[in-house]
Amino acid sequence: MNVHPIASRLYTPLATLLAAGLLAACATPDAIGPGSDTVSRHALVRTAPPAPEWSALRDRLAAATGGKPGVEIGAANVGGFRVQIPVADGFTSGSTTIRPALLNVLDVLAVPLAGEPGVAIRVIGHTDSQGSEMVNLRLSIARAEAVVTHLRDRGIALERLSADGRGEADPLTANATEEGRVRNRRVELILSRLP
Repeated sequence: MNVHPIASRLYTPLATLLAAGLLAACATPDAIGPGSDTVSRHALVRTAPPAPEWSALRDRLAAATGGKPGVEIGAANVGGFRVQIPVADGFTSGSTTIRPALLNVLDVLAVPLAGEPGVAIRVIGHTDSQGSEMVNLRLSIARAEAVVTHLRDRGIALERLSADGRGEADPLTANATEEGRVRNRRVELILSRLP
């Protein structure tokens, strides 16, 4: 390709000047507009919700679940607390379909929890030791995810929810009796401050 000698001498400085101009425009702090600050330009910046008052939240949850058999609400401390929900009759056997008894408990818990934007809720599923260990682990995770979905549908922001499962690895008591197995089948809500 033949380029005129004058054009070749202008091309290199012109390209350099254009590249420098583009870089400068991208790096200019006031590129968005005069008076803007760096914080307001970032869409992902959020203000921290107020710190939870754990004792008050614990009292509201205890009042909401009063009369629900087997629901245990742990002691509140600086880091939060745990809520333990029996699920012996909470799911259809071997599935993630939530039965009315568990739906009722989750619905009454969701109301006070939805009003606490600074509380993170980690849902942990547990099973008994009947059946394969790997099947139980998968089932416990899937059940925790079903609980997360239900709580999200009741107004709790998804960013506050997480699901995990322990399968049969963390029993409360021996699985040797039916009573022990019933006690070990549970869902725990670990409440802590949203990071």
